[in-house]
Formats: sequence, C-alpha cells, structure tokens
Amino acid sequence: MLVQQLLLGRTEGLSGPQLAAFLSGWTSVLELLRRPELCVPDAAPEVQEALRSLAEQIERAQAEILSDDDDSDL
Repeated sequence: MLVQQLLLGRTEGLSGPQLAAFLSGWTSVLELLRRPELCVPDAAPEVQEALRSLAEQIERAQAEILSDDDDSDL
C-alpha cells in the first residue's frame, strides 16, 4: 500500500514524457537494488541481502497492486 501511495503521489500531474522518465528511473533503481554488489560493493553481505530483499518486496507489492487493478476492471 505504501509503494502504491508514494508512486501515485509522485506521478500525479506528470505529462506523458515525464511519467515515462519517472518509470524508467524507478525501474533503474530496482535493478540496482537487485544488484547491490555493483552499487555498494564494499557493503557487508547482510546489507547486500537486505537490499535484494527490499527490491523483491517492492516488486511483489507492485505486482499485487497491478493485479488488484486488473481484477477491479472485471
């Protein structure tokens, strides 16, 4: 729910090109979180795993929200 509210708040009122840029940046951030060995190579293994876990949780929340939106259209 938090991810949904934050994304909605950040994207409200954006034009098409601005929204596309925002989504591209969001996707890039998630990709970095999935690969912490690239962005924080000296971090402890626990920190790297926590970042991977965070990315997975965000992606699950997004999938759930998108699935809920699809179900409400029926």
